[in-house]
Amino acid sequence: MKSGFIGIIGKPNVGKSSLMNRLIGEKISIVTPKPQTTRDAVRGILTTDEYQMIFVDTPGLLTPRTELGKYMSKETDSGSKDVDVLLIVIDGSRRFSGSDYEFIERKLALGIPTFVVVNKTDEAGYERIYPILSKLSPLTAEADGRPAIAEIVPTSCKDGTNIDKLRELIAARLTDDVMYYPEGDLTDRPLRFVVGEIVREKALLLLRDEIPHGIGIAVNKFEEKKETVYIEADIVCEKEGHKQIIIGEGGKMIKHIGESARRGIEERTGKRVFLELFVKVRPDWRNRRNYLGDLGYKS
Repeated sequence: MKSGFIGIIGKPNVGKSSLMNRLIGEKISIVTPKPQTTRDAVRGILTTDEYQMIFVDTPGLLTPRTELGKYMSKETDSGSKDVDVLLIVIDGSRRFSGSDYEFIERKLALGIPTFVVVNKTDEAGYERIYPILSKLSPLTAEADGRPAIAEIVPTSCKDGTNIDKLRELIAARLTDDVMYYPEGDLTDRPLRFVVGEIVREKALLLLRDEIPHGIGIAVNKFEEKKETVYIEADIVCEKEGHKQIIIGEGGKMIKHIGESARRGIEERTGKRVFLELFVKVRPDWRNRRNYLGDLGYKS
């Protein structure tokens, strides 16, 4: 049994969470098309007879403009340190820039075995992927004391391209000989955290684009019994106008969010779920440390 920690970093919406979920074979991190969906470094655990991989899914790289942004940047930094393997994920369907190249160079200087994952090959096609591989090729050799990329791996989380290969490459780099988590654990996060993330995911998917960045979830009541789970949670927003949109005409939107979240929680727990949602306005909560703490974003 070999084990190790694998950091997953990259820009927003390159598919970091989808990649971790696909590598593990279970949905651990929430996934939406919206930037900055991931706010916390979330550990996903894959245990087999041969190895235990602990993946650290991180928020997308950003320039912090709020206290929440600073928290997310710290979570990203922590996810690329004290790990045994680093996965730098780039979107193969986007333009590969000079700053992308320089970022990879800086991370290689850390001396951590690093794989560059060119994701979304199903969307990009060979015409877009090939120029990216060409630009990355100088980094496949050591230069001026800077280590080389361990390997460049084109992947698709949608159709599974090279996911098995990437898993095998990571396994070959694991060196620890301890089992960090009990067999059967899929994440180090408690179920209460997972519930809040599921509610936030459904809200992100269902609400208008201008609202999601200003949404937080506070799980105020969580009672898990043998066959049922009772949950009360607040959807926190920054403006009264957003509150009305979240509630919707005649309460239709909040009901829709609740029903979708309840189904997701039931799938995760295998239990009957009773979920009650409330909407609270907390102006500028992303810059208020007391509100951030209430929502679980504690530095």
